[in-house]
Amino acid sequence: MNGYTPFLPRRVVYGAIGVVLALVALGTFVDYPLSFALYDASSPFATFFAAYGAIPAPLGCVAAGTLFVCGRNRDNKIWGIVQSIGGILLLLSGTVLVCLIPALYMAVSPALLAGIGLILSASTILVIRRLAKGADRSAMIRVALAISLALLCQLLVVNGIKLAWERPRMRLVTSHPEVFFVPWWQLGNALKAPLMAAGVAADEFKSFPSGHTANATTMLLLGVLPYLQPKLQKYKTALVAFGFAWAAIVALSRIMIGAHYLTDTAVGFLVSFLSIYLICSFLLCPRNKKL
Repeated sequence: MNGYTPFLPRRVVYGAIGVVLALVALGTFVDYPLSFALYDASSPFATFFAAYGAIPAPLGCVAAGTLFVCGRNRDNKIWGIVQSIGGILLLLSGTVLVCLIPALYMAVSPALLAGIGLILSASTILVIRRLAKGADRSAMIRVALAISLALLCQLLVVNGIKLAWERPRMRLVTSHPEVFFVPWWQLGNALKAPLMAAGVAADEFKSFPSGHTANATTMLLLGVLPYLQPKLQKYKTALVAFGFAWAAIVALSRIMIGAHYLTDTAVGFLVSFLSIYLICSFLLCPRNKKL
């Protein structure tokens, strides 16, 4: 792992955090009017990113699983088998999610969407195997661990906050006159129980923070690829920039479709960004190369 720069420069980290905090401050005042102005439940753009915006997370599972299998311990058979089983489980679960998630949002043949999912998963496996060819096995396991732990961390934190906050989504506010807008800092919702008893899905009270945006932000994990192949180091800035752009586009789409507010998407991004940065810095930072 010699010769590598930190996962992200500090100026990028501080800049990203600063922008997010500014967006939370702005959203404190414009959450509702902004969502009201952008709301378009029938938008093809928003629908597409509802289906595929979060796809980096399950594809991350596929990538991590592939690396665990490719980088398995060849000297200790028992440990190698454990790594292989864990890798296969990650790979299969990620592939299933890639095939099934889009069908929840798009009125398209499930078979077609499953086929697209299989192509995406197979492509990820082929690319990762290509990058793993000749790579240091320790580096492969470190990268696989970094991806897996970052995905798990953001998933647990985002969903833990959702359960505590119970913020109603914009689309619920617009479709039910008795439901009112709730600011991001207010925890709990007295309307949840009676509305759920009337048939409203519990998911409609999980606006804060945005899980889709958090999953989309895991596209930043493209920045770990140079740890497998040093020749990709010159593309790292472009890879990370693409990750930021993907997260921003998905965040916008979530506001447009009425699933989230600006503060929801900002905090969803922040949770995922910090999970990725802290975990990747610990596991892949040069100072830890002897661990």
